[in-house]
Amino acid sequence: MKKLAIIGFLLGLSSVGCAPDFDPGSRVNTFRVLAQEMDAPFAKPGETVSIDSLSDDPQGRTVTWAWGACVNPAASTVQGCLDKIDEDSAATGSSQVLAQGPGLSSFSYTVPTDTLDSLPEAARQSALVGVLSIACPGDLSFDQQSHELPFACKEASTGRVMDLDEYVVGLKRIQVRSTDRNQNPQVEQVLFDGQEWPEEEVKQVVACDTDGNDYKACDSTSQHKIGARPTAASVESGRTEFGVDFTEQVIIEYYATEGVFEYEIKVASDPVTGWAARKSASGKDLTLWMVVHDDRGGASWVERHVHVQ
Repeated sequence: MKKLAIIGFLLGLSSVGCAPDFDPGSRVNTFRVLAQEMDAPFAKPGETVSIDSLSDDPQGRTVTWAWGACVNPAASTVQGCLDKIDEDSAATGSSQVLAQGPGLSSFSYTVPTDTLDSLPEAARQSALVGVLSIACPGDLSFDQQSHELPFACKEASTGRVMDLDEYVVGLKRIQVRSTDRNQNPQVEQVLFDGQEWPEEEVKQVVACDTDGNDYKACDSTSQHKIGARPTAASVESGRTEFGVDFTEQVIIEYYATEGVFEYEIKVASDPVTGWAARKSASGKDLTLWMVVHDDRGGASWVERHVHVQ
């Protein structure tokens, strides 16, 4: 792939202090990829890592995915990975796309056996594989002749080339280690107003009497306390194979197809936030997602549903 200069990072933290006139990052009203989970955020050479994606498109379009990978790029960014893929493709003549197709939101990659051996010993604590994904809610093509970018995401019904903010390019980093491991954080309990919220239960709520983005402007009858509580074991600590002590930081990001959160991001030790459905959500079924991240590449999520009366 050629250089792609203007691309945001997948899984950037949503803004906590959104201006009242703008939709907050927690409101999923456009195509979004909210998270990606790897079954082995830290992997050994030769190990196969599977990646699953959490995405939502309010328009219900078919999403076409493409996947690529870069081994030990000079920079662990989207641009750095693109540069490394370019370099490897030129050297080997191999395809830049490892998998592509509609609905292909999951992908498996086997870490090359020489990922560590190809680096000087002093650099092995930075060994990684970047897994690049493109999620296009339309038709995805790799046509370097007709467009400035090495690919184009086109609207299926009209053929219009979509702007960069209409599809998602993301990067997940597999840390390659000899012995170190990282378990994904897990949710042990989801709470709604202090009570257990089973996955199959659809909560009935009333809407706030405004369509603003200020949770505090809603009265108490429409305000609810929601929380995804991670297990105690989700916050890992220890010493790496390179002799560095660590204690993970774990956060929960909250998303919904509608409504407003009191806080969009909470920490594992204090996971509960407020949420209210806005006036325009009256009569609708809504989806809420709670995504748990640690700061070593681990992630998982849970999903719940409400009906607004």
